[in-house]
Amino acid sequence: MGEIENIARRVITAYKRLPVLAGQQVSVVQPELLIKDLLGLSVEYHVLSTNGRILGLTACGKVGVPIYDDPCHPEYYFLDGRTLLVDSSLIAERANQGRYHFTLVHEGCHQIFRMLFPKEYTGYAARRQIHYCQPPPVTADGSWEEWRTNILTASVLMPEDMVRSNLESFGLGGRRLMLNRVFARSDYDRFVEMADYMGVSKTALSIRLKRLGILRADYLRNPYALVDIYPEEEL
Repeated sequence: MGEIENIARRVITAYKRLPVLAGQQVSVVQPELLIKDLLGLSVEYHVLSTNGRILGLTACGKVGVPIYDDPCHPEYYFLDGRTLLVDSSLIAERANQGRYHFTLVHEGCHQIFRMLFPKEYTGYAARRQIHYCQPPPVTADGSWEEWRTNILTASVLMPEDMVRSNLESFGLGGRRLMLNRVFARSDYDRFVEMADYMGVSKTALSIRLKRLGILRADYLRNPYALVDIYPEEEL
């Protein structure tokens, strides 16, 4: 993962040099600014599936994909190799901001890989391959491509220097954390505030903290697992 972290650092270094950020202390990544101003990509919003399973998609060449803005009369949208499509539900009122940001940057990271490794995307089949962002569980098809894109997405959305700086700002620096809303409520509340501030989900931030070696225990799903007692097997 060292190579992916290096790519993320290069992307964020360029991001911080954008004219609109000149002279500012940058502590969060604004996904739309990164996608449009840094990468020069376009974003459009449509209904991408009938069951809500497709959150975003892109392709590195010209290819048509169905959209379902009118579910009774689906149409084809023709990608140009520089456009990201995001499901319109992610920008609806009360939509999950963290999921929207992750989806947007995930599709942008597919395009980053295309820019950095053009030989992988020059063949006819590669140019016409559609890269999807879907909620878990995701099928194993193309798992390597999606795995590395997810890793890069997290590293770009939550750069290590910004994560560590924000941990200090939110009173969580200098120690390995345990996330538990029942038995460590103060740290948990600060963690939630930090996730909101960075525009990411609690799950995404917790995974990032684990990969950075900052999180020692995660009880987001079941805070009472800390005190669960399991009977020993009989000999």
